[in-house]
Amino acid sequence: MIFGIAFAVLARDRVRADGAFSLPAFVLVLQHAGAVATVALYFYAVHPAWAGMYLVDPRHVSGVLVLPLMVGHGALVVGGWYGAAQLVRRGQLQPVLYAGGVLLLLTLLLGIGARTRLSTASDFAGYAARRGVALFSVELGWAVLVALLALASSAAYVAIELLRDGRRVRVPVVAAQAAGFERGAAGQRGPADKPAA
Repeated sequence: MIFGIAFAVLARDRVRADGAFSLPAFVLVLQHAGAVATVALYFYAVHPAWAGMYLVDPRHVSGVLVLPLMVGHGALVVGGWYGAAQLVRRGQLQPVLYAGGVLLLLTLLLGIGARTRLSTASDFAGYAARRGVALFSVELGWAVLVALLALASSAAYVAIELLRDGRRVRVPVVAAQAAGFERGAAGQRGPADKPAA
């Protein structure tokens, strides 16, 4: 959701001009949502105990739940984008920034509070018995690193493209404003202001 909010802020010029479903902004957001969903699918399917922070025993959960969880993670990105875009289009950028800041702070606090669970590799029973190992001593740690790099690269690409698209929106607007100013200035010039022949 934080990514979606951040994208809406970066794409505010496009959103104000054409709305939340404007192209190419919305397609770029969907691309990142797809990346998030793919990463979620991998961890819920391959490392379910760690993905659930050892709070739920994967043996007692149907594997079918992986699909709605995957879709849910992608939907959070799109939902954050849509909600923030609606506020941005109404000129309410400040509440969007506050919401993004609060969510980021909560995420950081959650990460700090769950750092032991997130930095431990085990299964559900092993973690309960305190038989886990350091995250980067096994394959899981490197999978987490690769996933973080992939998501960061995807987010950076989308952010750069949204900023470039925003500049394309601003240039015609600035040119139109300049032309309108020149026309207004010319209209205010009276006959006495006109240069002599």
